[in-house]
Amino acid sequence: MRVTVIGHSCLRAETRAGTILVDPWLIGSCYWRSWWHFPPSTEPTPEMLAPDFVYLTHHHFDHFHYPSMRKLDRAANVLIPRFGVDVMADEVVSLGFERPQELIHGRVLDLGHGVRVASYQYGFDDTAFVIAEDDQVVVDVNDCKIRGRALDQLVNDFGRPALACKSHSFAQSYPVLYDSEDAEQLTLVSQQTYLDDFHDVMARLRPRYAIPFGSMVGFLHPDSAPLNAHLVTPGAVVEGVAERGGIEGTDVITMAPGDVWDSDSGFDRSDVDWYTDRETHLAELTTKYAPKIAERTAAEEGVRVEWRDFEAHLGRLVREVPRVFARRLSPRPFVFHVPSDVERPYWWVSFQSRSVGRSATMPDNASGLTTIPEAVLSEAIRDRIVHILHGAMRIHTKLEPGGVQSDLGFWGVVMMWELGYLPLRLSARHPRLWFAMARRWREFLDQAPSVISRNPVDHLAERFGADV
Repeated sequence: MRVTVIGHSCLRAETRAGTILVDPWLIGSCYWRSWWHFPPSTEPTPEMLAPDFVYLTHHHFDHFHYPSMRKLDRAANVLIPRFGVDVMADEVVSLGFERPQELIHGRVLDLGHGVRVASYQYGFDDTAFVIAEDDQVVVDVNDCKIRGRALDQLVNDFGRPALACKSHSFAQSYPVLYDSEDAEQLTLVSQQTYLDDFHDVMARLRPRYAIPFGSMVGFLHPDSAPLNAHLVTPGAVVEGVAERGGIEGTDVITMAPGDVWDSDSGFDRSDVDWYTDRETHLAELTTKYAPKIAERTAAEEGVRVEWRDFEAHLGRLVREVPRVFARRLSPRPFVFHVPSDVERPYWWVSFQSRSVGRSATMPDNASGLTTIPEAVLSEAIRDRIVHILHGAMRIHTKLEPGGVQSDLGFWGVVMMWELGYLPLRLSARHPRLWFAMARRWREFLDQAPSVISRNPVDHLAERFGADV
């Protein structure tokens, strides 16, 4: 087996059963011109654009990238995880592919010629992916927060991996794009959180080679550029694992786009250092893509969020989410700042009163004030992807004292609702939800005690801060 790092979270595996392309973000940017490849991704070749199989770990745009998918040969067999709700299949079909094959959690799919793959779902919308050729096993943990018994299941099914790839930096706005007079509110996660998480997952997998992966991005839009200084680099991961005493039998190896691991010949890596002088490289990329960013800026100019759209979408949210559940996760009003509404610029969402509204002053006891470019917020409402905004990195939040719980809780509730898990009276009618839950009993067994005994937002923040 031969595995090439294409960029960010994209791998290309050459196997006896054919080529497998995982999470093909191959070109351009993501999230309203905020995310770009850094280091630059491998230039797509005709072979890369004609895979035999495509696997999409989850529906986020840096993994399921529509412009890149449109470049691929439609003859590719697309594989997706079978979540408890159907969030991906129709989107794949809309791009011109045959209906994708949904992989059941933990069920091995034989591709022939000694090649097997499997999807391990975890959380609401993420997966780890395994490719095995004979006894050579590659685990793409990617963004997935797979832990405990669920991670043990993967190892029990496939044995010790030769190669394991895992993300190592943040993919959401908290805490870097947040302000608070109480600094403690910004300490739920830190750079050390990601270093420890990488170490702990790899210590459980014990691969021969652990690869810092899935975090190869640069933020080139002015709204998100401040985040670059806070990214956790692959070199920091190598040092962090070493500081904890290493992992017995495991080498941490950095790989850049274009680097290759071959099960027979080992590694073929470039000698380009992208991180020692990261600021210079990022400045060069910013100059290169400045026209595209300026074009997006011009398109956003003058675009307003319409109150009727805000009220319709988020009003439905507060009506459909169970009140007890939502009030526990997000008990305080969440407020957007909408400057084009001069008389009533504070647009709020309250699970407590099950209402949305707008006012001339901040509502009492609000969690904070979040500002998002109106064009971006408008598009997110239109496309029912408001929960994506937190990871788009084009927001800024000023927390009120004690507001972090409600703030993170709000984003978690919106995510569950927009994905289709809420309201439960609808999702619980579908057998696929119960089937998925039954297959994933190990995860629920691990999670139940902490959900019951801990503040739910502490638990959510722990996962959210590591890119749920």
